[in-house]
Amino acid sequence: MSVATRVKKRIEDKTTTAPRWRWYHGVAFYAIVQVLTFGLSGLTSAVSGNRGKNLRDNIFGNADYFRELKQSVFSPPSWVFAPAWTINNILVIIGTWRVLNKSKDTPGRNTFLALQGASWINYTVFSAAYFSLRSPINAFVLTLSMFVLTILSGLVAIFRLRDTWVALSLATLFIWLTIALTAATFQAAWNEDELYHAGPFVTPNKSLLKEVK
Repeated sequence: MSVATRVKKRIEDKTTTAPRWRWYHGVAFYAIVQVLTFGLSGLTSAVSGNRGKNLRDNIFGNADYFRELKQSVFSPPSWVFAPAWTINNILVIIGTWRVLNKSKDTPGRNTFLALQGASWINYTVFSAAYFSLRSPINAFVLTLSMFVLTILSGLVAIFRLRDTWVALSLATLFIWLTIALTAATFQAAWNEDELYHAGPFVTPNKSLLKEVK
């Protein structure tokens, strides 16, 4: 191989090879997202006047407000959300980290990253849009959009990236969102939305209504 050919190959490799992302980049990203999520939630609670009993409610979401809403039997208890989302987020970050480390010219790489970027924006604004603004309609819309983004990401992982591990990194999130979307649909239909001054739109079906404890 001539010197000119080797130089050309090195230039091409630098152009097509993605930068190497390490595990600590994922940790730093998750920390930043959490700060933005809870900071936005706290700020929105302060501005809107929808304060909880304490600072924890304002930042992490008002559990009392959640329990006051009419919920379907499909709705998970409030304590499940934190561990479920921790598992979901860790797996998604691992999958995204795997995609980031693929060559820049890998089919589907940019599409997958764009979909995940939109998903993380959705995640960041959810608590503020739902708990801080007390809007079951916002919760439904954001849950639905996250569900669609996750399906599209999975399709890209399977048919364009052709990476089974990346597709599997979305599995727990897909299962969770399937349950959450069902619960959010009933919640938006059965409760008054304080932000839009709308609802309830239908009378709760007693056989589907979760008992308040």
